[in-house]
Amino acid sequence: MTRRRLLPTRFGDWRGWAGRLALLALLWWMLGGGEAESWRWGVPAIIAAALVMPTPDLPLRPLAWLRLLTLALWLGLRGGIEVAWLACRPRMQLDTRVIEHRWQRLDDTSGRLFMATLINLLPGTLTVRIDSDRLQVHVLHYRHGIVAMLQRLERHVEALFGGRHRRKESAA
Repeated sequence: MTRRRLLPTRFGDWRGWAGRLALLALLWWMLGGGEAESWRWGVPAIIAAALVMPTPDLPLRPLAWLRLLTLALWLGLRGGIEVAWLACRPRMQLDTRVIEHRWQRLDDTSGRLFMATLINLLPGTLTVRIDSDRLQVHVLHYRHGIVAMLQRLERHVEALFGGRHRRKESAA
C-alpha cells in the first residue's frame, strides 16, 4: 500500500495544492456570503480539506466540459421539475426501480466514479452500486428514456476523458 504524503514534495505538487486551496477558499467565500467572521472557521477547514483531498485526474477539454455541463444542467432542470411535479401530486403513482446500466464506453475507475457521482447530483436518481461491468441506479420515477439518458451521459463522460477510458473489446 502506498502512503499518500500530506504536504507536496515537488514544485508541481505545490501548484496543485495551491490550486485546491484557492478553489476551496472560493467555495467557502461563496457559501459564507463573504462574511469576515466565517474565515475563523473557514481557514482551518480549507487547509484540512486541501490536505486530504485527492488530486483529480480530469483532463482539460473545454468543449467536452461545456457539453457535459450543458447536459447536466438540462438533466438537473428536467429532473427537478419532475420531482417537484411528483411532490405536488401525491396521488400520482411512483414507479421506483433499480435499473442496471452496463458499461459500454468507460473502462477506467475514475471515469466510472465521475459518472456515478454526476448521477447522484441529478434529481430523482441515485447510484446504488458500481461494479466492474455495470452500474446500478435507483430511479424515483421510471420512464423509458432513462436508459438512453444513461448511455448519453456515458458518452459525454467518455468525451471528457478523451476516449482514453474506452473498453478494450471495442478497441479491437
